[in-house]
Amino acid sequence: MHISARVGSIEDNHRGGWYSYRASKAALNQIVKTFDLNLKMHPQDAIAVGVHPGTVKTDLSKGFWGKEERPELFEPEKAAENLVKMVGHLRTEQRGKIWDWAGEEVPY
Repeated sequence: MHISARVGSIEDNHRGGWYSYRASKAALNQIVKTFDLNLKMHPQDAIAVGVHPGTVKTDLSKGFWGKEERPELFEPEKAAENLVKMVGHLRTEQRGKIWDWAGEEVPY
């Protein structure tokens, strides 16, 4: 499991900005895909996935919290809990992809 972010999605980029962060997460998504293909070539009970925890209440995301309640804004402990739960439900056919905290696929 690799911690990615929706901002790493090229297809889902509608706001621009955050050039370095977006590029690093897009590169991580490529690593997830490539690493999983390698795992697949050497059969074992393992898959690689990327996970997006939502917006976590840290100093990095402070400017995006807003005043209104948002369903994807989490305290760090809740974000971790959501990811553990979501990853526990992944199936082999979901390998090599990026998944958000709610189990939705994040496009490349």
